[in-house]
Formats: sequence, C-alpha cells, structure tokens
Amino acid sequence: MLTTLQLEQRRRRLSPPSLKQQYQEYILQRIEAFKNSLSRTELLRIGGEAAEELCTSTAGQFVLTEVLMLDTVDRMIRQRLALPSFRRWCRLFRALRTAQREPTHWGIEPRNPVVRLLPRIEPGDATAVIGSGAESIAYLLAAHEMDVTFLASDFALVDRVETRAAEESLATSFTALVASPGHELPPFDRPVSLVILDTGALEEFGPAGTPGAIAELQRRTYPGGIHVVVASGQALSPDAFVRLYPDWDLEESRGRRRSAGQRTHGLTFVSQGQKDTRMDVSFGRGDFLHNAL
Repeated sequence: MLTTLQLEQRRRRLSPPSLKQQYQEYILQRIEAFKNSLSRTELLRIGGEAAEELCTSTAGQFVLTEVLMLDTVDRMIRQRLALPSFRRWCRLFRALRTAQREPTHWGIEPRNPVVRLLPRIEPGDATAVIGSGAESIAYLLAAHEMDVTFLASDFALVDRVETRAAEESLATSFTALVASPGHELPPFDRPVSLVILDTGALEEFGPAGTPGAIAELQRRTYPGGIHVVVASGQALSPDAFVRLYPDWDLEESRGRRRSAGQRTHGLTFVSQGQKDTRMDVSFGRGDFLHNAL
C-alpha cells in the first residue's frame, strides 16, 4: 500500500491484472463452482457424455486422454452455464467493477475507516480480512485489485463467500479459509499490507485468546502495514482493543471528532517502520494462539 506521503506525491501505481487474465479466471471459477455443486453420479454422467461426444466426433482417430476429456467436460459445462464471450464479458465487467469499487455498493458507510484507505491501495497488495462482519469489506478490497484472504469460523459462510466472489468476478485473487478459535491460523502466501479485524470475530477468542490472535496477525504484517479494527453489531467497541497495539501508531480520523459516548466505526493502527521486502514468508504454520497458551 502507498503511504500518505507517496499518495500525495502521486507515485506511479502498479497495473492491475489484464482483462484477459481476469476473464479466464472468471470462467475457471464458474466451472469449478458448478462441478462442486454436483454429486459424483452427475459428474460421471457428464464425463460419459463427453467421452461419447469425443468418440463420435473423432471417429477413433485420437487417443482419449485425460486432458482431452477434462477440456471437453469444461466446454460442455461452459455451454450449459451460458457463460458470456470475452467481448460481452468485458462490457459487463467494466460497468460492474466501477460499481463494485464504491463502498455504498456493498452497504459500507462512508465513515468506515477502510474507505479512507482505498486511494492508497495498489493492485496486488495482500490483505487478510477476519470475521463474518467484515465480509462486505473483503469484496470491496477485492474490487480494488487486492489479494484477499478471508477468514471466518463458519464453514458454510466461507463456502458462500467464495462462491459469491466467483459470481461477482472477484475471484482472481480471492481466497476464503476456515479459521476457528483454538486452532492454527491458516498459512498465507506472503506477509500482508492490510488486516481487517471484525470485533465480533475477535470476541470468539475470548479474553485469553484474543491477544495471541492479534499478535500472530501482527507478526504476519509487513513493517509499515495497517490493521483496521471495525465495529460489528453488538460486539465490543474497537476502543477495547487499543491496548493490544502498544507499539503501533493510532491514525486519527479526519473530519469531526467523536463526541463522548459515541460509538466508533473502527480504528486504524499503523505499524512502525518501513516495508522490508526481504521478510521471510515461510512462517505460515505459526500457532494462532501461541501467546495465549
């Protein structure tokens, strides 16, 4: 992510993935989602139809390889789903992506602290979004071309989020994983620049587990990275977690100050130091609750 200084200096931004690449990923995601929705019997039936079609069309002139079978099955599913051509998808995609980059498209209020960070995002920045209450933020960040890892304790929710990301053409760099209290945090491909923490998810870890969970996420964040603790429903206010960021800078919100007793939408913490691109990324199996045990 860009620092505020780099943003003011209008530093050259990285390029997002090409439309062709995003289209191919969209097609693959829709096909895989359809396969996952079928029973084994249904999959075998489609495979049988593909084999019959190949034998008829080639008249036995080609060896029926596994790769040829898979390509044929994928083509049949694509036809069955009536997926758009690249040209038609591009027209739809541009309009869709413009809408998706607006916080209000996902029901996110302008006062949410994540909104202020959007101009600082560069394509390919890595982010971890923790908790069901931050689901809409995960989609918003993916629409801004971030590599999103979404974590929640509910398997059904994770499956639904992953499916919706594919349907919204956001799956090019979107991963949804199950992370339950008391278990290890799933490995990340690399350190992250931004972490979004839903206070509702943090409460699942309880008073003993929360410090360890946050410490582990801090360890997986680049120096100079950002954590945003966002309010969720009737969960604790983000203010309750300030003490867990003693060595981080609390970024003040712009605009009118909160009045006494007013509930905050979230708090932004900035890690001290600059990004170190030499950071070792092989730490993926760290204990999520190592400080709590």
